[in-house]
Amino acid sequence: MKAMDLPMGKFRDKGVPIDNVSNYDSARESIVYAASQSDLNLYRVIFATRQAMLKVVDGSEFETGKRTVAATKLGEEDRVLLAEPIEGSEQLVLQSQEGYFLRFSISEVPEKKKGAIGVRGMRLGANDCLESAYLYRTGTEQTITYKEKPVTLNRLKLGSRDTKGVKIRV
Repeated sequence: MKAMDLPMGKFRDKGVPIDNVSNYDSARESIVYAASQSDLNLYRVIFATRQAMLKVVDGSEFETGKRTVAATKLGEEDRVLLAEPIEGSEQLVLQSQEGYFLRFSISEVPEKKKGAIGVRGMRLGANDCLESAYLYRTGTEQTITYKEKPVTLNRLKLGSRDTKGVKIRV
């Protein structure tokens, strides 16, 4: 929805639920990323789903006259975990529910159109799916907590896209 189409309110008003001003349904959907179109045109956006599908999309793909835009195509029982703009040389860390971590360069993820499903980012076991995806900027130190154990992302072995990853023991 365009910001100009939002109803005006007074300074102290609490606002209007987003469900009331668009065809978004908060009972079935969740907002992963929101930005102005002018900001979005400057970047490429990376998408990661629970079924480990990845793609990079140019921000200008989302410029349209429609009120809502399908940002990615999803398979059955799949949902978006990550949708973030890419700035410079970055790496992606994928974390599966079974405790596998895979770190690789975002340059390995091909640029696709917004209607594409994407490419497989990580090989998953039969009952496994992605739990989290993290953007990691080279030269920084980022620590997350996995089952009450700290995991430093820059210490994970650098791998390649479409591999199993490293198992973290707890």
